[in-house]
Amino acid sequence: MDTPNPRTIKQRLMKGFGATALGPLITAAIQLGPVPFLVHSWGAAKYGDWLVLSAIPSYLSLCDLGFGDASGSDMTVRVAAGDREGALRTFQSSWALLLGLSLMVFLVTASLVWWFPWQSWLHLSSLSSSEAATILFVFASYIIATQQNGVLESGFRCDGNFATGTFFIMVLRFVEAGSALGVGILTGKLLYVALTYLLIRIAATIAYGLLLRKKSPWIKVGLQHADKQRIKELLAPAMGFVALPLGYAISLQGFTILIGTLLGPVAVTMFSTLRTLTRFNFQILNVIGWTIWPELSSAFGAKNIPLARRLHRHAYQAGLAISVLSGAFLWLIGPTLYRLWIRHAVAFDASSFHILILVTFANSLWYTSSVVPMSTNAHHRLAFSLVAFSTLSVLMARLLIPALGLPGAAWSLLLIDLLMIWLVLRTSLRQLEDTFTQFVSGVFSIPRFWTPAPRSSLDSK
Repeated sequence: MDTPNPRTIKQRLMKGFGATALGPLITAAIQLGPVPFLVHSWGAAKYGDWLVLSAIPSYLSLCDLGFGDASGSDMTVRVAAGDREGALRTFQSSWALLLGLSLMVFLVTASLVWWFPWQSWLHLSSLSSSEAATILFVFASYIIATQQNGVLESGFRCDGNFATGTFFIMVLRFVEAGSALGVGILTGKLLYVALTYLLIRIAATIAYGLLLRKKSPWIKVGLQHADKQRIKELLAPAMGFVALPLGYAISLQGFTILIGTLLGPVAVTMFSTLRTLTRFNFQILNVIGWTIWPELSSAFGAKNIPLARRLHRHAYQAGLAISVLSGAFLWLIGPTLYRLWIRHAVAFDASSFHILILVTFANSLWYTSSVVPMSTNAHHRLAFSLVAFSTLSVLMARLLIPALGLPGAAWSLLLIDLLMIWLVLRTSLRQLEDTFTQFVSGVFSIPRFWTPAPRSSLDSK
């Protein structure tokens, strides 16, 4: 096996990091920027209605059965092993299933969403049940359109164009949010905001497919190479990728809905804004994880375990350092930033804020390592464990919120990450043929990843 060119890997990582690094900036702009404008324009209660309604359709993001991420890892491994034909079969098989599921979810949503008493169930203060149903239907359509991008992104990822595909999506998110903010301020209509997201996403998805065709002509969008056997092979890892967003949805949107039900829309706004500010660290970890994901898949596809081991150690090292620094900064400066940001529209809960900082730090101790099994579709157990732990945390919050208020929700969130730390590290180190002692030693050493080295040094642990 040929030794990989460190310069080539470095260039791909730098381009991928540059594109993905836009994510936290754009996410911060999307999550933080509109809040003071919309809270001022709509009021805290109406903005709380928006948060609750936009949380519910996120569960439909599971409708692709995780085949976007599963196909991305599978295709990258196959391309690294020289099997483009197999990668194309994976791509079109995933696309075939996604189209069928999207149609099914669309029809079910269109049939059922109108029949529920959303206003009383969600304690909405500014919308009737029929108005809420219309917004939910538009959001469901938006999620379905968004899911098409998942399989398309796998085509960019596997063929060395991860940075290009990621940059496109980042720009798209910014355009969506900026346009929706303008519509929201000008009209004050939640429905018009939802429609803005939908129409822009549909047009952008078409453009995304055309860009993939230009960058990688061999990856053809179609169904002629779809393979039932390949779909069956992808089912297990795909179910694992279903479990991951389900676990995150339970811990994010599940808590939003629970707090709204128990404490009302103003409390939702308070907790959501506190959590958004403290989760900036998670956005940076996400950058690191997404950047090394395709390189880990390529390393495993080429059977270069030493390279995969070094990628993991240095990514974990960077994530840990960033988590400590950002956590300390928010602990000291966060309250002032929050008051400047929200402009006293809602009260600042110091207890919840400090607990949520601990939550993000605990998350940093396992999140980066979880990319290792995901890069080879070997993440099933971890994903279903995340669902179980997230469900347990919601049940715990149901008991603690009436007694402790919002801090009860924050303590419940911490439970998830404490349970995940050892489980994820043990799984990742086993796959990397690394030991805990050597891993810790590598994390706390001075990084020299790009120093030219002979093959023997790459093989060392």
